[in-house]
Amino acid sequence: MKGKKIEKKISKIVVACDAGMGSSAMGASTLKNKLKQAGVDVEVVNTAIDQIPGDADLVITHESLAQRAKSHAPKAEHISIKNFIGSPVYDELVERLSK
Repeated sequence: MKGKKIEKKISKIVVACDAGMGSSAMGASTLKNKLKQAGVDVEVVNTAIDQIPGDADLVITHESLAQRAKSHAPKAEHISIKNFIGSPVYDELVERLSK
């Protein structure tokens, strides 16, 4: 899990890809389901990399898009991953947010 961890409450997670429709939608769905199963109430949305909302607390993107994501959401925590579908990052996040 690459990225700088920021110690603040996470209430909105944004999963972003180039177009905001394919891989980020699948990644957001996977993460939502895992959080729901763990009883963690956090908003998870997907979007295009150039449309990351300003209220994002945590942004998850593909490694190749990390710099663009940081420029669009400089105050958010950022995590870059290699695979939106089978990433172990989701389980790590669920564990972290369950505490």
